[in-house]
Amino acid sequence: MVCGVILSGGLSRRFQRSGEPWLDKALYMVNGKPMIKSVFDALSEIANHIVIAVNNAERIISYRDLMPSATYVIDDNRLRGPLAGIYSALTKCDDDYVVVVPNDMPFITSKTIKPLISELVNFEVTTYILPNGHIENALMAMRRDEALRYVELLIEYSRSKTFDIVRGLPRVLFLNPLNHDVELRELMNINKRDDVEKGSKKLEEGGEVSIKNDISIIRNFTLDDVVNKNFESLAGSLWYTIIIKDPWPEFRLYAEAGLHFLAAHVLLDSINENVKWLGKRLLSSFGVDKA
Repeated sequence: MVCGVILSGGLSRRFQRSGEPWLDKALYMVNGKPMIKSVFDALSEIANHIVIAVNNAERIISYRDLMPSATYVIDDNRLRGPLAGIYSALTKCDDDYVVVVPNDMPFITSKTIKPLISELVNFEVTTYILPNGHIENALMAMRRDEALRYVELLIEYSRSKTFDIVRGLPRVLFLNPLNHDVELRELMNINKRDDVEKGSKKLEEGGEVSIKNDISIIRNFTLDDVVNKNFESLAGSLWYTIIIKDPWPEFRLYAEAGLHFLAAHVLLDSINENVKWLGKRLLSSFGVDKA
């Protein structure tokens, strides 16, 4: 019923150290275990099948002895970044639900993942939003068939941002971890080597608490509405923003819901350079230097 997907195709530039050979972050030892193996073990407790998406065949060779039961796919070259791995993995998943986890979340547990899956009864995609408003863009659960069809549309529009999934599917739920017995440490990415020592302190100090509840976004469009460009139904979605080139309905929807981090990303799709600049400034307030 559940397919687990691990994304392991990044270059981990922030993890490298000057003058040292390139190090695959996924194999970095945390608590006596490679990070990717910790993710694999957590997913194995709830998934029937695990797919690992990589950017080259050499990584398959380096991972296979560690996780021989996994299926391996190479990122689709029509996309970039994590979305390329998500799409390739979706084509290999046969289960109703898919859970996507990046390879650098060594503290994640099956308890972290279960709330995402349980809410797919009413939503096409679920993810976590931290109390400070930050959204982890590569951790999500999806209904496999709906997600695959919408990602195929993203390819047609030459889109490659992971956030396009939550912006492009009709019904999305953002869960506040503190309301689901999930510790912030479980959601932590290891971007730099000293992040391991910082633990959840990095997340806890990431700004004031602005999110206290779960946030749902309900839009009543269908795949046919996107294909046929039914603009009235698409208002407030990614599709309206990129087809009409008007980000404000989607921006307003997220801003009023308290999804300010996502609203800032919407402004980056404006054709107005001043509006793009505003989006970058808003993201910088979340500690994001590169969107």
